[in-house]
Amino acid sequence: MNKSKLVLALVYAVSQVSAHIALWDEAMYGFDPKDVNQYQPVEPLADLPFSSWWFHGYINRPPAPGKMMNLPSGGTYHGQVACNKALTTLGGTPEQRNGIYACEGDDPNIGGIGAMHTDDKWNTPVSQLKDVKGCGLSIAYKSDPFALQPEDFTVISTNYTCPWFKHVEFQIPADLPPCPPGGCHCMWGWVHSTLAGSEQNYVLNYRCNVTGATGMRELPPPKTANKCHLPQDTTNCTVGAKQPHYWLQLERNNNHQAYMDPPFYNGDYGYLNGAQTDLWAGLGPQGSAGRTSPTDSTSPPARKASSTSSSVASSSSVAGAS
Repeated sequence: MNKSKLVLALVYAVSQVSAHIALWDEAMYGFDPKDVNQYQPVEPLADLPFSSWWFHGYINRPPAPGKMMNLPSGGTYHGQVACNKALTTLGGTPEQRNGIYACEGDDPNIGGIGAMHTDDKWNTPVSQLKDVKGCGLSIAYKSDPFALQPEDFTVISTNYTCPWFKHVEFQIPADLPPCPPGGCHCMWGWVHSTLAGSEQNYVLNYRCNVTGATGMRELPPPKTANKCHLPQDTTNCTVGAKQPHYWLQLERNNNHQAYMDPPFYNGDYGYLNGAQTDLWAGLGPQGSAGRTSPTDSTSPPARKASSTSSSVASSSSVAGAS
């Protein structure tokens, strides 16, 4: 067995045992450009203190200067979700990148359960998926990571069939305002089904920018997403902007669902599939007042240079863009 095949076999083995996933982008906090086989960001989060789960513990490991997750206003962000960087275009070999699923395996009969925390099997058409619970993409209009709080993030897009295929799309609302100097911060979140593995939460952060933004209204303060049943029954749904799910940790949870009743990024919690076009729902024509304008400075006094990099002189290509 040659070296590339050996590495590929090891990746497959890891995907079947650990079965954890990340949204890979060079603008991710904790991204190691030197490690083509990086896996640490896929590790799940559960029963952790705030300092350990916030930014996945990578707040002091910002992306390289100039690396930016670009979100096209009114367009689509093309990303890659995978259980190892080696399976994406950001690492590994061409042979390793051939698979279409977020995590690969060699047994089509059992692949789904172990590989992606779902009871759905390989080759199940997207329209027939029953146990994939969705991923969410959120944004916060602050450039300094140390000024951020969990309540600053607003979910702007979800994909009900994530994670399934490796290449994933998040549709971006057309009316988002521009980011402040230094860029915004984004967050990817995922909570999997109860039918396949112990319960966990997945959170990763990125330096990001909304390209082509023309919106004039700042985002209203987001609220915790209540459990409901969109579109069948919306009586308990949170109206307007919603926070990501912070769940199953020792501190700073905003959702207190029971262990076997996890919150998801789908209609069960009032999220639309795709761009969240209801961000200003329930507000007047001028939107929310009292929140800092996204074009205002949001950074506190300067910290030591090693804490973060806010340079946005250039932007990286969107991961997996097509």
